Amino acid sequence: MRRGYVVALIILVVAMGGAIYSFSGVVAQHADISTAISQPGKTLQIPGRIRKDTVKYEIADGRGTLRFVIEDFVDPSKSIEVVYAKPKPENFDAAVSVEAIGEYREGVFEAHNLLVKCPSKYNDQTSAAK
Repeated sequence: MRRGYVVALIILVVAMGGAIYSFSGVVAQHADISTAISQPGKTLQIPGRIRKDTVKYEIADGRGTLRFVIEDFVDPSKSIEVVYAKPKPENFDAAVSVEAIGEYREGVFEAHNLLVKCPSKYNDQTSAAK
């Protein structure tokens, strides 16, 4: 094999290894509330139903913090407080459920990202199509 091909192959393998390593930290494993509590500090994605009576949006020093409790879909007795230190998603008030991506620390789930689920949006589209 030519020396140039060997060098190109080595560069390609190293680049692929670097890409795989960098993407491995971005992907969050789906988990339930009990798993999140038992694995503090691990990045997880947990789904849950929003308890509307617990939603609080506080603004301090020009930064907003959204706090709310989600409960497990299967066992509503399992719940966790979520803290999201970013602006409230614009469709959050209409949402029924959410998937929070982040880590469990010191008694709360610190979310870096929220995937808001708003079923009424999709119900309107299906009824209009009939």
